[in-house]
Formats: sequence, C-alpha cells, structure tokens
Amino acid sequence: MSAEPTGVRAFSRAADLPRADWAQLLRPEDLFLGERWLAVAERTAGCPMTYLLADEGGRPVAGLATALADDTAPWVLGRPDTMLRASAEDGRAGAAEILAALPASPAESLLPTLVCGGRHMGRSRVPRLAGTGRGEVEALVAEAERLAAEQGAASVAFPFVEDGDTLLRQILGDRGYLCHESGRYSSLRVGPGGFDDYLTLVSARRRRRILTERRRVREAGIELRVEPLEAALVPRLGALEAQLMAKYGHTWTAGQTEQVLHEMIAAFGTDAQVVLAVGDGDIRGFGTLLRFGTHWYARQAGFDYAYQDRLPLYFETLYYHPVEAAARLGIEAIHYGLGSEEAKLSRGCTAETQHSYLLPLARPSRNTHV
Repeated sequence: MSAEPTGVRAFSRAADLPRADWAQLLRPEDLFLGERWLAVAERTAGCPMTYLLADEGGRPVAGLATALADDTAPWVLGRPDTMLRASAEDGRAGAAEILAALPASPAESLLPTLVCGGRHMGRSRVPRLAGTGRGEVEALVAEAERLAAEQGAASVAFPFVEDGDTLLRQILGDRGYLCHESGRYSSLRVGPGGFDDYLTLVSARRRRRILTERRRVREAGIELRVEPLEAALVPRLGALEAQLMAKYGHTWTAGQTEQVLHEMIAAFGTDAQVVLAVGDGDIRGFGTLLRFGTHWYARQAGFDYAYQDRLPLYFETLYYHPVEAAARLGIEAIHYGLGSEEAKLSRGCTAETQHSYLLPLARPSRNTHV
C-alpha cells in the first residue's frame, strides 16, 4: 500500500516535466517517452499533448503521456479508428468483433480520442519505477479517463500495450476496456561478440545467404560506415527516402524527410546517427539510428534503386553493418518496430505482440431544447 494517497500532476509540455524525475522512470526500451523525442512529437503531432505524473509518498513513481487526436491527426496508423479497421482486415485477434459492435463507423464512434502511452508506434507504456503498485498506475489511467471526458473525447485508447505488461493489461481489462491485437514489435539483441554472435541467431541456410550477400556488397566496392547525422547529409538522404516511399506506393516528398531529419539533429545531437552505404563517390543507401542508453532505434531509410539494381543494400545497411558496429559502440539491442515481421524474424529479430485497449466514453447528447 502507498504511504500516502497517490497524487497526480498534469503538464502540458514535456519541457515542464521535472526532468530527472521523468527520466528515472524510463528503460532503454523507452526512447519515444524520453524528453527529447516528446519535444519532437509535440512539434509534429498536430494535436495537444498532456503528461501525467503520479506521486507516491512524496516522490514521482509513474507517468503517462497522452495526445488528444481527431480525424485531422496525420498519424493515422496510430489512431484507434484506422488501426481497428486495419487490424480487422489483417485478421488480428479481437479486432473484427470490436469493429462489428461499434454503433457507427470507427471514426464516428471513437473520435476524438485520448491516445495514451505516447505518440508513437509500438510500446504504449506507463513508465514506472520498479515495484510500483497497482494503485499508482490505476490512478494515472483514471485521471486519463477524466481528462478525456473533460476534453469531449469519445474514447480512451492505449494502442500498443506490450504483451508482457501484465499489470497495465489487468488494470485496463478490469476497467472495461475492449482489447484487440494491434501488431508485433521487433527488436534484435546484440551480443558482445558482434557479428559472429549475430550469426548464431539464424539458421545455417540463412547464415550462408547472409555471408553471400555481404560478399556481394564488398565486391561491388560499397563502403559502409556509421557516423553522426549532420545537416550536410540531409538533402541526399531526403531524396533517397523519397525513392523508397515511391517504390512502395506512398506519397512522400524529400522535403518531408528533410524536416524530420533536421528535427532529429536538433533534438538528439550526436545520438542521432546514420549508417551510410557509399559507392562510386555518392551515398547509395542509408538508415538512421537514434541512440537511447545502450539501445539503437532504426528510423528512416532510403536507397538509390537505379544504382543498386539487385545489390542487397537494404539488409547490409539496416542489419549487418549496424550489428557489426554495435558491439564496439556499446549497443546491446536494435529496435525495428512494427511491420515486415517475416523479414525481421529471418534476420534474427524477436517480436512481441502488441495489444490495443479501447474504452468508448458516453458523451452528453448534442441535442438541445429551447
């Protein structure tokens, strides 16, 4: 039991959070709940954000990041309306049943929504000190529900709760949240033996293929290196990511990438790093990595498809060379997030199921009487 009743404080900007108190709640897996990324999210989310901090016995023990989203929020894959429909189409457990039971379309039924656990894809967390009890976490959830109702939200959503977060899952289930699977989050553990350790994670057949792919890259004269992300690189990287997006049918411009990369440089400094694949004097592929403690987070990527032809630059740039560099740089894990699970598992990643929890809220009738 708590020594004193749990109190919850609210902050409208990440910069207003008590920095040391918030930081001590985070794990290396929590880059996107760190102060630097929250500041980026505030500038790009297109919606108001609120941060809650639970105090127990006079000290902060748990926190919760929230974002109030409507149908104008550009991050559609993290909104419960679009994510529910996509999960149902993908056959994810529980999604079709929730979708069928809604009184109207997902947007009409669930928006506006208070998204809890951070404005990012994967790992919607209530960061907390080890040993924090149910009371403190539930106080944050209850305050989020009160805040949602106060702001006129139609629902509260925790889009990506980790399968192993049994405390939060139990609290949300007991409070009547609906639940469906929302994805699988992939990451790769890096051993102290670097690339040699990495090869033990894959099958003998895959191992032979990886070594063949690496040999082809070397024979093509491609140089791989990891270095800090700098402004001078940004225009070329923007053009390469635009090629990747176009290849997969996404509408995305080089300018959009450039804006994001400049944000990353400003927020993370030398912890924003990039893997470069250089051939014939120009950058032919890249992958950005954000460092948080002993973990790397893969973010953007792009490739010169006319140059590389069938050369396997993707896996060399995003997997093999980062793994090789990780051990000497003190990196213990690389995060690859949601999507493309089969390809990630084939390269040694493990994946954890993510669950979306939804609480529809009863709103006052809009009808008026005169």
